[in-house]
Amino acid sequence: MFFTNALSLFLPISASLVTPITCLAIESISQRDNNPRSSQTQLASGSAIGYGKISNSLSWQASGPLYSGCNLSGVKISDCYQLTLSSVATQNLEDYGSSTPRQRTEFLTASAAAGTTHEYQWSYFLKSPVGTSTHFFHLMQLFSRDDGGPILTLDAINGVIAIKDNYRDCSKTGCPTIPLSTFTDKTTIHTVAVTYGASNGSFKYVITDSATSNVLLSYSASGNMGGNASIKFGTYRLAVSNMKSSVAAVGDFKVLA
Repeated sequence: MFFTNALSLFLPISASLVTPITCLAIESISQRDNNPRSSQTQLASGSAIGYGKISNSLSWQASGPLYSGCNLSGVKISDCYQLTLSSVATQNLEDYGSSTPRQRTEFLTASAAAGTTHEYQWSYFLKSPVGTSTHFFHLMQLFSRDDGGPILTLDAINGVIAIKDNYRDCSKTGCPTIPLSTFTDKTTIHTVAVTYGASNGSFKYVITDSATSNVLLSYSASGNMGGNASIKFGTYRLAVSNMKSSVAAVGDFKVLA
């Protein structure tokens, strides 16, 4: 299975430090006829921030409900994990009491040093409708602890899916955007090849439609790619009024190199 146990981790985030957390025991959902969650195992309840280790390569952090096993129609992910964030801005928070409350359920690769090269792949499904705004809603991050935040991100923002690069001029690198409707309600394959480093790093990111193999979005850049860094993917957003609930599925994670 993808996940093995739950444990406490301390991982820096882009704008605030993680407050003391509650480790959540894995809770099996009882098998009942006509129960849509009968084949799911609850990893996080959404009542408090929880962390778990999957393997030496991957961990998770969840302030919203997280399940092993997916019941979403159309998902084509074999080893599947379902993520939900509430539409209520005071629920599923990782930082209750913060002036910038956030909701987060993300998976993250093991921290890697500058000068090392890695290649990862995972599957992703984002269910519509998806509420977007002018505020961040990260679906992927290249997160550098040496830099204290994300180097670049994939966001659902203002009705589009967009690459945001915090260390390069997007007018020169061509940070791509695609309509939100071309990304939702389909299984997408995400492949990242990254060499971490403060000045000689490189990054290549390709998203394809799993059904057609068509490339939906791609981005390459060089320069600062951070250090003591991880690739994160899932759902992480600022909690704001009048937002919609978020439902997604991820899985089939692979270390390619």
